[in-house]
Amino acid sequence: MKKVFFIATAILLSSTSQAIERKFADGYTIAQSRINNSKVESGLSLLNGKLAFSRNDTVYQAVLNDSFDIQKITPVDDLSALGIEGQFAQCGKTIIFSKGGELYQVEQVGNQWVNPVKLKIDGLGGGRSEVKGTSFAVRRWTYRVPAITGMFNPAISKNGKRLYYVTEFEGGQGGRDIWCSDRKPDGKSWSAPVNLGDIVNTAADEDFPFLAGDSAFYFASATSDTLGGMNIFKTNLKTKSKPVMIPAEFNSNSNDENFIVADGCPFLISNRNGNQEIYRPEVIPVVVETPAPDTTVVDSTPKVVMKDYKTCVFYFDFDKTSLIESYEKEFNYIYEFVNSDPNSKFTINGHTDIRGGEKYNQKLSTNRAKIVYDRLVEMGVDKNRLEYKGFGKSQLDIKNATTEEEHQKNRRVEIIKLD
Repeated sequence: MKKVFFIATAILLSSTSQAIERKFADGYTIAQSRINNSKVESGLSLLNGKLAFSRNDTVYQAVLNDSFDIQKITPVDDLSALGIEGQFAQCGKTIIFSKGGELYQVEQVGNQWVNPVKLKIDGLGGGRSEVKGTSFAVRRWTYRVPAITGMFNPAISKNGKRLYYVTEFEGGQGGRDIWCSDRKPDGKSWSAPVNLGDIVNTAADEDFPFLAGDSAFYFASATSDTLGGMNIFKTNLKTKSKPVMIPAEFNSNSNDENFIVADGCPFLISNRNGNQEIYRPEVIPVVVETPAPDTTVVDSTPKVVMKDYKTCVFYFDFDKTSLIESYEKEFNYIYEFVNSDPNSKFTINGHTDIRGGEKYNQKLSTNRAKIVYDRLVEMGVDKNRLEYKGFGKSQLDIKNATTEEEHQKNRRVEIIKLD
């Protein structure tokens, strides 16, 4: 069983959020936490750097074990009494949360969270005053708290100076968007809401912001680029990079949301099995269906070959999906093949060798295909020309492979010209 060597959460979040995604990209599946029950789990948050969540009206603090699961939970009575809706955000001795569709903050005094007060955000709650003698209104107040959706799921920067939250205002991108406000110099109030724009938001709903360090920004979106429902995306607030879906293991064709990293382990809320529950990484036991493989790398240099005039084949090392540095040069060849006819469409099909179980190999093959798909899109290939899927070990090139060279011919991604 693989172990996690925990380090300080603040250091971890600021420097290794991407490393955490890569860590769990191979050899893991995303499984239900054993702590789930028939009640609804929601509101994954960090409380003093540790995982917290809500079950109905109760907030719980969680303790994790070395298998990336929740070992035990303890109710936090003072937070439960606040009526918190969704996730909350902590910065030092202050917690910001949503209640009744409005944002509040509460302070820690001793070991208790007390004295909740409504947040003061410029432009909210004042309406628009009329100009006497006209039918116009002064645009002094440009926002209002929507009666239906309210303001939910706050997140806060590490220095406590910027607050993110989810709501639906005029001037947004459409549906629920993620907005932000900056703490004003008085330390007691916040600037008027600003929409994050198309750095994050789309015409669909966005929700559940989570900030790792100063720039890695995770959120859930129902944009048309998802696998179905809501999926988890990530962007960099400093470089304002185009949001990308995080590795396929964390996403499904259902609603996947409320991604968070606690104690070096990613968690999320999903209804992929019909109930809203907590999911976490779980080691996939590899079922060896043939004698134990010789894992000695015969030729670690990746190979790209033409199988026929319309099929380019990209081979992978044993049990791997991640791209090592030497893979980069291979993509120039693949890119040239795909762009040799800019009007053609391609399917990217992932395959594995015979070793390992059906479920494991299906995920592995899909991940391999997605790696190639993502890189070609990054290189400028129109994603509308591409599709990807995995076939596991159902389409072997060499059906009775015994040597490592033969197994490697089955570990492949085929880029096939469709027209």
